[in-house]
Amino acid sequence: MSNETPLRERNRRRTRRRIEDAATSLVVAHGFANVTVDDICRDAEISRRTFFNYMDSKDEAILGPSPMALSDDRREQFLTEPSDNLVRSALENIIATTTEAEDVTIEQGADEEFVATLRTRRHQILANEPAVAVMSLNRFREQSLLMRELITEHLTRHPGDRKLPDVPLDTEATIINGLIRESVWLHMTTPAFTSASERTRLLLQAGENITTLAKELTW
Repeated sequence: MSNETPLRERNRRRTRRRIEDAATSLVVAHGFANVTVDDICRDAEISRRTFFNYMDSKDEAILGPSPMALSDDRREQFLTEPSDNLVRSALENIIATTTEAEDVTIEQGADEEFVATLRTRRHQILANEPAVAVMSLNRFREQSLLMRELITEHLTRHPGDRKLPDVPLDTEATIINGLIRESVWLHMTTPAFTSASERTRLLLQAGENITTLAKELTW
């Protein structure tokens, strides 16, 4: 555990882990529809007020971060650094966001087993709970819209990164976003127990496979 992190922040992260642990374990055991916020609070030994200080909803506690989310630092990096392959750049920043968040969780007191268990539970819930899968899909779509905005802003800042200068910028941004979105969607079938390095490789491989197929199409 890092001694440089203030005690209050370490306690906040510890509480968040308890909430996520309780929420995912209860849903695995009893099903999404049969678990309430009160149930999660009881198992995490917190009040409802504390729960909503950390989570917007039961859904957030169960699903965790969106698979297309970028941290503030990674968002800024994506926007400011020129790239000859925006699909790869986005995928690298997406996986880095996830990996860095897990590293912080471990640094602040969790062990790798807890992180892996949480990932496995969420993978299992998505596979077994259609209602949760729909919620995840809706969040995925929302994050995809945000990614499209980032791509548009990047191409505006770095017009030299464009590959289709004869089509409107918004159209090119939509195409790039589609390739990123489908790469992440394909990657979501990756087994939850894979290592961080393996997940990175598989996500980039998904992007490479999709873009390679696109280049092989003839019109």
